[in-house]
Amino acid sequence: MDTNTLIEFNAGTPSVLNHVLAVGAEKCCMSVVSLHELYYGAYYAKRIKKDYYEKEMRMINKLLEHFSVLDLPKNADEYAEIKNVLRETGLLIDEFDMIIAGQALTEGLIVITDNIKHFSRIPGLIVENWRER
Repeated sequence: MDTNTLIEFNAGTPSVLNHVLAVGAEKCCMSVVSLHELYYGAYYAKRIKKDYYEKEMRMINKLLEHFSVLDLPKNADEYAEIKNVLRETGLLIDEFDMIIAGQALTEGLIVITDNIKHFSRIPGLIVENWRER
């Protein structure tokens, strides 16, 4: 699950919750990259207001209770290939998204994200959006 989907899960978005229940939380996970993004968000919120930081940290802890965290694979070939292809086509996306996509391809996983526009640029990557529009 990409960072935006994790945030939607925490917010109680019904379509995301229903998908997690249907698939089973034990089959859902997050990349360590998403965990880094969530912690960044918490520390950024701290600059704005201390309550925001505490709220964000509670969210992270809640997510860690529900989902396992996948470390990055030692093999970086998929990421390198993705970045090369997207650079050649002039369609580069966020660095973290390319790393998550590379991890998903390496491990044979589906990326669950609300950012279909970017992730769909990656050949061979299976992408789903669990958030209703």
